[in-house]
Amino acid sequence: MRYPDYVKQFKPKGTIVKKVNDTYYAYYATSKRVPDKKYPVQVIKGLAGRIDESGFHRLSKAFVETGHVVVRECGFTNFLLKFEEEYISRRKERVKERRNLYRSMIVYLSNNSYLNDDPETTLYSVSEMTERFQIGIPNQITAISKICEYAMEELEPLKYICSVTMGNRRFESELTGAQKRLLERIGIEEDDIRRG
Repeated sequence: MRYPDYVKQFKPKGTIVKKVNDTYYAYYATSKRVPDKKYPVQVIKGLAGRIDESGFHRLSKAFVETGHVVVRECGFTNFLLKFEEEYISRRKERVKERRNLYRSMIVYLSNNSYLNDDPETTLYSVSEMTERFQIGIPNQITAISKICEYAMEELEPLKYICSVTMGNRRFESELTGAQKRLLERIGIEEDDIRRG
């Protein structure tokens, strides 16, 4: 098989090249004598990396701890946090309590919100919000809908935009077509609803 010049140029010693789709991969290889054969047999020991026009790129293995996986919603939460200051300005409790109240409502609306893990936020239970602060949950949902100008049902797809943490590595869920269309309709960039 004929390879482009750059493949020949960047191929490391002790490797062979195989093309898979449009990518050239280098594999560690050696040859070994086998009794009853007149020629040596090639033994492939594993993937070394890939080769492209810019050079050879060694395979790097990343260890990902899968024993402890945390999945948290971030899309819906970050969208509603954009309206936090406006909510705070409309309430009469102390600012810290207003902030915690608003964030507690976000967690009420999206139980898997990353705000559950925020050490700076005190989350109130439903009974604490209704008894201590004398607020009605349905009234608060209506108030939040008015502030952000969207019904909570319309924002439902944002609840499935998540971040996944495994050990010290973080991954982001891929957006669906419906989520992309919703973000476009409400005028929000994807980076704005990802957890910072």
